[in-house]
Amino acid sequence: MKLSVLVLLLGVITAFTALAAPSPAPEATANDFFTYLLSRKHDIMKDSAAQNRWLTQDVRHALAAAETAASKAAKAHPDEQVDGPDNGTFLAAWNPPTTFKITGTKAKDATATVDLLFTWGPKTEYPGETRKMTVLLAQEDGGWKVSDIQSHAAKFNKASTLLGDLRGLAKQH
Repeated sequence: MKLSVLVLLLGVITAFTALAAPSPAPEATANDFFTYLLSRKHDIMKDSAAQNRWLTQDVRHALAAAETAASKAAKAHPDEQVDGPDNGTFLAAWNPPTTFKITGTKAKDATATVDLLFTWGPKTEYPGETRKMTVLLAQEDGGWKVSDIQSHAAKFNKASTLLGDLRGLAKQH
């Protein structure tokens, strides 16, 4: 009898500790997400675990709709190149930046913004180019998740948002 009470008590303590564990700070989430995207070995379109880890349900739905539309268009027009979403969609760039750094964070209640500065190195299509981006995060499923990304206007890029780009891809096809 004493052993079963002890096991029950340990289970309750473990469950409470897991619930009380704080989620990573918004800037840590943004840093991990963009480090993942910039790694050539990762493909968020094929990695549902990464999608669930870092993207809100709204972004996952918009991503799936854009991918479905691109797949249908590719089947309907097999002789044409049909571009669907990929890691570059999240970066608003087909040629990824070389580095990024976090330049500011603001959090309030269940939302946060993280400002980033991306830089393209000498062996890229845009050597020396820099661009500001702002990641919008929301608390969902106990952690910070990307709810949108604002890409600010730059020399080679117009202002855009991730959700806008995904919805545009879904309508374009």
